[in-house]
Amino acid sequence: MKTFFRLLFVLLLCAAAAAGGWFYHRQNSVPKEEVLSREGVLMQIKRMNRLESTAFYIDTIIRTEKKGDWRKLWQDSQSGLFVVRGRVLAGLDLDKLTADNVNIVDGKVIISLPKVEILSVDLENIEVYDIRTGAFNLLPPDREVFKTVQQEARKQVLASACKAEILQHANRQAQGQLENLFALTKTNVSVYPDAVPVCK
Repeated sequence: MKTFFRLLFVLLLCAAAAAGGWFYHRQNSVPKEEVLSREGVLMQIKRMNRLESTAFYIDTIIRTEKKGDWRKLWQDSQSGLFVVRGRVLAGLDLDKLTADNVNIVDGKVIISLPKVEILSVDLENIEVYDIRTGAFNLLPPDREVFKTVQQEARKQVLASACKAEILQHANRQAQGQLENLFALTKTNVSVYPDAVPVCK
C-alpha cells in the first residue's frame, strides 16, 4: 500500500512540474507588444552612423602651368596634363539627428531629417598624361605642382557633382532609405526631408 502512495505522489509531482513548464513556456512565447518611443526610433536610425545616399564619380582633366625664372633661363618652367578620377559622397550625418527630429502621434512615427550635405570629396586616381620642365625637360617636376593639381581637381570634381544636382538626389534617396528601414520593422512612419542647401 505504501508503494502505491509513493508511486501516486511521484506521478502527481511529475504532473505538477510538467504543468509549470507548460505555463512558463506559454507566458514567454506570447509576443510582447513593442512600445514606440522617440529614443528607440532615434537609436535605430543612429546605428547607421552616416547615411551615404549618393555617390558621384567623374573623370576630369587638369592642366597646370608654372612660369620659369629668367635666372634659370626659364628651364624651371613647367606644364602638365593630368587625368583625375574623383568621387563625391553626399548624404546625412546622423549625429545631427536628435530627439527633436522624431515625433510619435497615435502610433505613427514622424521623422524630420536634417539637411543633406557633402560628406566627402576624394581623388581615387591621378594619372600623369604629360609633364614637361623647361625647353629640354632636364629638371625634375616641382612637387608643389602636384599639390596644386589635387586642390584644383577637388574643386572641379565637387563643381561637377553640384551641377549634376547631387544634393537633390541625396535628399530623395535618404528619405526612401529610411522609409524602407522602418518598413522592415512594420512601423508606420513618415519621413520629411529638409530643404536642399546650396551645394558648395
